[in-house]
Amino acid sequence: MASIDLNATARRCFDRATATQDFRDYTGILTLHGAARLAVLTEDAELLDRVRARLRAFVRGLCAVNGNFANYDCGGNGTAWLLMLGEFPDAEPAVRRHAELTVHDAPRDRNGILCAPFCPADEKIWIDVAFAVTPFLLFAGLALGEDRYIEEAWQQTAKMVRVFRDPANGLLHQSRNFNGPGNTSHDHWSRGNGWGLHALTELANYLPADDPRRPEAEALFTDLCASCLAVQDANGMFHQELPDPTSFVETSGTGLLLYAFGVGLERGLLGKPFRAALAKGLRGYLSYIAVDGAVHHTCQGCLCPGEGTVEDYKAKRWALNDPHAFGPVLLSFGQAIAVGIRQVEF
Repeated sequence: MASIDLNATARRCFDRATATQDFRDYTGILTLHGAARLAVLTEDAELLDRVRARLRAFVRGLCAVNGNFANYDCGGNGTAWLLMLGEFPDAEPAVRRHAELTVHDAPRDRNGILCAPFCPADEKIWIDVAFAVTPFLLFAGLALGEDRYIEEAWQQTAKMVRVFRDPANGLLHQSRNFNGPGNTSHDHWSRGNGWGLHALTELANYLPADDPRRPEAEALFTDLCASCLAVQDANGMFHQELPDPTSFVETSGTGLLLYAFGVGLERGLLGKPFRAALAKGLRGYLSYIAVDGAVHHTCQGCLCPGEGTVEDYKAKRWALNDPHAFGPVLLSFGQAIAVGIRQVEF
């Protein structure tokens, strides 16, 4: 029986990421946050120094991010998370400045949801924004003692989940107004559900125990976890169109969902079925990761393709070492280690 070490595999994936991407967009924000978490969880000082060096370039204004929201420009979620832990004190001015810009300057739709800055009058909203702003503002608020940042983090994700949740199966659609005014995309896209669940995961993980927002955050989190568990395939994987097993296996969504399952287990919010789902999912996930850290079957950039139909989402292509591939590996494998799963047996 062979055994695969999750920490070593995640490190190889980070090395592959550094060789294939420059981290100057939202995919890099996710990868650096995942690497920061892995470094702290495994007490890996060398990896932590590497991540901080990357993030420090953003904090000092030496790198610009091609993205939709101001918080990307200081390194985003990973920078604020390390500041919250006391591991990156020199980032405080940049985190505060970019939190203020995100809260005050980003355009919103009529319901207060942050919308596409490239066409604000169209009020185009999409679930990816939950990942983009909620973790950063939550971590910044906790680090800096600013409840208004935490409230903004909560409101953004809660509003989007309520807008995009499909009552028939509990899963999320990705977007509204991209496929015509008032229209919502028809998908239940793997990574889109991962984006929404990622934001809920951070809220469920880090909101203080006595925070009045916590009960609803936990309820939204556990509800979406249960809906995702219902569509996990026999090999532990999740598909591009989650309820449709004829669509391709999609690794980035799989990683984000497994990360959520691991956090829910650690927090005591999820029960034994999720422990089995996490173990099965890790085994399946590893079959799409090569020994050199290359990651297969990751959906390429995807924002309401075509007319936003299920078939349009299914027609998207997957890529080898797509920039979206690496952050979910680092997050999910790091969290598996946190709940005591360090090796996966085959």
